[in-house]
Order: sequence, then structure tokens, then C-alpha cells
Amino acid sequence: MKITSLFTLISIFVAANSCHLDKLVDTYSGPVQGFLNYVDEDPVEIFLGIPFAEPPIGNLRFKKPRPVKAWTETLEATNMPPACVQYMEYPFPWVDHLPGKSEDCLYLNIYAPADAKNGSNLAVLFWLFGGGFTYGSNRMEVYDASALATYGNVIVVTINYRLGVFGFLTSNSEDAPGNAGMYDMVMALQWVNDNIESFGGDKQRITVHGESAGSIAISYLSTSPLAKGLFSKAILQSGAALFPKNNQLEHNLALSQRVAEAVDCASEDKTIENDPESVVSCLRSKNAIDLAYALWSFNPTIPRSFFPQYGDDLLPRNTLEEIRKGNFHNVPLLIGNNKDEGSFQITTKQPDIFGFFGDKNPIINKTLAEDMIRSIFQGFGNPEKYVDHYLGSVPDDDYDTIKRQVYTASGDSSLLCKTAYFAESYADRNNDVYYYLFSHRPSNTLWSPWMGVAHAEEVQFVFGRPIRKPQLYEPAELELSKKMIEVWTNFAKTG
Repeated sequence: MKITSLFTLISIFVAANSCHLDKLVDTYSGPVQGFLNYVDEDPVEIFLGIPFAEPPIGNLRFKKPRPVKAWTETLEATNMPPACVQYMEYPFPWVDHLPGKSEDCLYLNIYAPADAKNGSNLAVLFWLFGGGFTYGSNRMEVYDASALATYGNVIVVTINYRLGVFGFLTSNSEDAPGNAGMYDMVMALQWVNDNIESFGGDKQRITVHGESAGSIAISYLSTSPLAKGLFSKAILQSGAALFPKNNQLEHNLALSQRVAEAVDCASEDKTIENDPESVVSCLRSKNAIDLAYALWSFNPTIPRSFFPQYGDDLLPRNTLEEIRKGNFHNVPLLIGNNKDEGSFQITTKQPDIFGFFGDKNPIINKTLAEDMIRSIFQGFGNPEKYVDHYLGSVPDDDYDTIKRQVYTASGDSSLLCKTAYFAESYADRNNDVYYYLFSHRPSNTLWSPWMGVAHAEEVQFVFGRPIRKPQLYEPAELELSKKMIEVWTNFAKTG
């Protein structure tokens, strides 16, 4: 099938009029009571904080999730769940900065049109937030899906999954097998498949939908045997897991060892590999925030991230190799990128030069730019060819273009090229693929003007934030948001 191009050309959490307990839904886990709210005059039924797994606390820290135990009393699903534990001292927008984080965080939220009921068979969007597998939550205001559900006439599910140390630390043993955060996603997907019909959803039309790390996670799930049959379509916003290394295990083990040493649970002689039971037992005794702080402290602006790893029943083999061979779940894709994906990467990696939000706006000469591009492509072999590709024809005194080419290189290497390859691979196997480029710079953006249309700027429009908070946006942006909701939800409905 051809890749169809979709270009955007327009160069606490629910807006409410009233709120009251309303619909009672029987799930296989137990009865849940939602509440009714409004976006403008459109009613939306909201269910907050439904558990889909047992709390991963105590001896379950670092373990695969266990199915939630059924309850008999009605669960009043009216309070936002806590975010999973994370630590960050800088005001980046992809971090949950609210208090009240917890290891007991495996909950999902459901947003549905008020008239949805068993038998309505509405399409379902299953959202995975971004944040480098280290930050974020489903309670963040931007992920309030009430406008997306009502304007799109779909059901939206937003989930939490374990992050950082708690989601991906590994001892390469049963003590801490790794990939816990990925297993959380699969368990949540299974819960939705088992129960979404009770909320009015169609389990045959579940679209997995994510941005950045959430998008990358979906590309992992696209080759996972455990996720087969759990979704029928996929929307990937800015990211795909196409890493050339055969395994991320070595990276994760080294980072796990470093965390363990930072909290006095391991040493050069006593490692998480040679004494996993003792080291992991010690790690389980530590305060959760201390573990999250340790990970953050290694590199405060862009903390060292764990990655999903290969070699278990969830991800038996390298995703890139599986994609190359066509060993993936054949589903329609809506996939794309933002115009200037890499601009935020160079500012957050080198805030001393650029400022966290690009506010320093420095002039960088070609020599520094060449060094930055060599660093970006250091793992690709012969970085000089990339230096020549991005800077070879740029005049030495064209400083704006030099800076733009540096962040373009960064975005290409980490996001855009991988997304394009993933899309082409799916299209080559006769799947319907729709590609978009988001090119609108929001009027209320945090990023400096030179940074263009930065990473993650499209999310607020997909979720209908301009509809919920029109006072923060230009009138044209409200219409842009409605159009994006229409495109995204039409894809979920019919592909």
C-alpha cells in the first residue's frame, strides 16, 4: 500500500460546568462508578484511577506486574491516580511535577461519551505517554482526554506504567528481570481488551496511541508475541525503536549497577550480576525517591535512561531485525513527526550553551557545530560523512543555518529517520500507512523562536487542550485541534 501524506497546514483537569457521580459499570475486576463532566456543553463520562494490576510494592518492586485482584464493593473512580515515582529538579514539560508520586501507580483512566454503553461499539484509543521511559504520567493536565473523547466520539484510555529504575532496572535474573514497564503496558492492554465493551468500546477496534517514548514503546509492541491481537491499529507520534545494537541488556545492567552502587547496595566486587539476590534485596529496602534521585543525579538535564531490552517472552529478538524481516503485527499506521524534532534535544543536552528552553540563543560557529554532529553520529561509523551532509554547503558565517542543521541532525538521528524507516517497512508489507508532518508553532510555546516546531508540541492539539482552555490559544488553534481530533479519531474508527 502507498504511504498517504497528511500535512498540517495551519502555519485540576476537566473544563467543567457540573460534576456528579453517574454511571456504574460492571467489569471483570469489579464494579466501578464514574462521574459526569462537560466540555463546553458536551457531556463526558470519566473513570479515574481504575487498577489494572496489583501494586508493585515490597517484594514486587522490579517484578513483572501481577493481575489485579477482583473487588466486590463499588470502586468510586473519581480521583486521579498518583504518578509513578520519578525525580527531576528542572521544569521540563514532559515531567509530572505534582506531589503525590507512588510506586502504587498502576492505574488507568477512561474517558467516554456520556451516552456510551455496552453495545455502543465505539473505537478505542489507548494512550502511552512520552518521557524517555523515565518521566510522565496519565494525570498530567495535557492528557485530559475529555475533549478528545467527546469531539471524536471515541473512548480514550490513558495508563500509567513504571518508569526509570522501577520500570527497567535489571539483574538479568528473576530477582529483577527487566522490562517491567513494558509488561505493565501489556497487562493494561489485556485489561482493556477484557473490559472495554462494558464501557461501550469495541475491543476489535483498539488503537494503541503514543508519543515519543510512548511511540517507541508501540514499535516494540509491534513485534511482541504477547501483544499480538491486543490492538488493531497504531498511531506513532515522533518515535520508533530501531536501535542497531542486538541487545540493550548490557546498557541496562551497567546502569543498574551504577544505581546500586550509588545507594550502597553494590560495589566493584559485589555486582548486580554476580550477586543478584543480595543486591536486589538491598535495592528493595531503599526509599523509592532515593533510587529515582540516584538515576537523575548521573546527568541532571538529560538523565541516563534505561531502555526496553531483548531476550524475554515479551521481546524475544531485536526490534530492528524483526522489522527488517517483516516479523511484526500487520496493522494500519498513522505515523509522523514534528518539523523541528531535534531542537529541544540540543538545548536540554547543553543548557550551558543554549539555555534549557533555548533562551540563550547563542551564535555557534561551524567548528563547534561539526563537533556536535560528530558526537550525534558517533555510533554510526564515519561521522565525517554526516558532518559533510549537514554542513558541507553551509557558509561559515550563516549562523542561523548552522544552528538549524545541528538540531536537524539530532532530530534525524534519534527520531525522524527511525520513524520514516518504520513507516516504509510497514508500507512495503502492504499495510495502510498515513504519514503526517506537524508544522504549526503553538502561540503559547515554552520554546524560543529559533527552535521552531519542537518535539511534543502536537500533543496538546490531539488531546483537545485548546477546546478545554480556549483562553490560552488563538482561535485558529482551536480549529486546528478539532481537525486533528477528527483525523486521529477517524483513523481509529476506520483506518
